[in-house]
Amino acid sequence: MDDLDLDEKTRLDTTIAWLKNNGPDDWHRAALDFNWNAPLYLLDWIVRQPDCDIATALTIFWKGEPEFFLEEEGSKERKPNGFSYLNRKICAGIAQRVATGAYTRSQIAFTPDTWTKKAFVDLAAAAKDLSNPNIHVVPDLIRKRRGRNVEADAAFYRRYPEDFHHSVLIDLPGDTPRSLALMEKVARVEETVRRKLPFWLRRR
Repeated sequence: MDDLDLDEKTRLDTTIAWLKNNGPDDWHRAALDFNWNAPLYLLDWIVRQPDCDIATALTIFWKGEPEFFLEEEGSKERKPNGFSYLNRKICAGIAQRVATGAYTRSQIAFTPDTWTKKAFVDLAAAAKDLSNPNIHVVPDLIRKRRGRNVEADAAFYRRYPEDFHHSVLIDLPGDTPRSLALMEKVARVEETVRRKLPFWLRRR
């Protein structure tokens, strides 16, 4: 954590202390709130907790865009930092724990969308080209998980100290003809992508 200044370290410590007192559901909400332009030490703490829900770990894994950090195991030396270096470690660590069944808590729902499924297909294909990939790409990384729907909602933001926020809860404007047309276009593109997925992923 040498890349953090004193104020950042203090903020991280107090945020972790709050999360310790509030449990895995709020860890999930904090992960949903997180801005990935910030140092990733808070996410690293969350995914290494024994009680971290597998849905939380999977959410962080796919938000971390693991395809950009896939490489041969131990292929390069890098200076530790809270950004790309830690992102690489977080993604590899989550994949390893998922592959070994280390995440035993599964109470939160995880439903991968079409884009996440496509990212899995691309990640798996790229991993096959490596002799010893640093990320273990297994089907459990994309498997749907049943459970409660846990969101970073208004009730959470009323409890979560404002100083800890990485993003802001925003009320979006209502639907407009332009926004509805854009959503229809996105839906058509998504359906095209979905049709190209392997059959076992289209059924999930």
